[in-house]
Amino acid sequence: MGLYDSGIYAKFGEEKKKIAMGVLAAVVIAVAIWSILVLAPINFDDHPIKYRFEKNPVRPGEQAKATITISNNGKMDAQNVKLFLRPKEKTEFDVFPVNEKFRDTIPLISSGTSREVAFLINPVGDVLPGTYTLVATAQMNGRIFTESATLTVSG
Repeated sequence: MGLYDSGIYAKFGEEKKKIAMGVLAAVVIAVAIWSILVLAPINFDDHPIKYRFEKNPVRPGEQAKATITISNNGKMDAQNVKLFLRPKEKTEFDVFPVNEKFRDTIPLISSGTSREVAFLINPVGDVLPGTYTLVATAQMNGRIFTESATLTVSG
C-alpha cells in the first residue's frame, strides 16, 4: 500500500457512473434554479403603471378619460412619486388631471399599495380618425417607469 492510498476503493460500473453523473447534474440544476429565484427576486408583473380608459375608441372632438393606476411593488414606501400623462402628439390633445388638487406628485405610496389618478384627454379641435399614443411616466424611489397606451379616434 502506497503512502497516499487510503485503502478504500469504490468500484463503480459504467451504468452506476452514468446514474451518479445524472443525479449530480440534477442537483446542480436545482441549486442554480433555487439561487436564481431566491437571490435575485423576479416579479414578472412588476411594472407599476396600468391604464384604463373609460371609453376607447372615441369620436373626433370627443373627450376621453383615462385612469392611471400606479403601484408600489417595492419593499420600501415611496415618497413624492411624480406621475405625468402626456400625448406624443402634443398638438392634437391636451391632458388634465380630474382632481384639481393633484399637481403631478403623490406624497406617499406605501409598499404593496397603489393609487389611481384620472385624467381628461381633450382633443384640440377635431382630430383626424386614427390611433394616438399616450405616455405615462412615473418617478418612484429613484427609478423612472414609462408605459404607453393607444387611444383610438374613430370616424
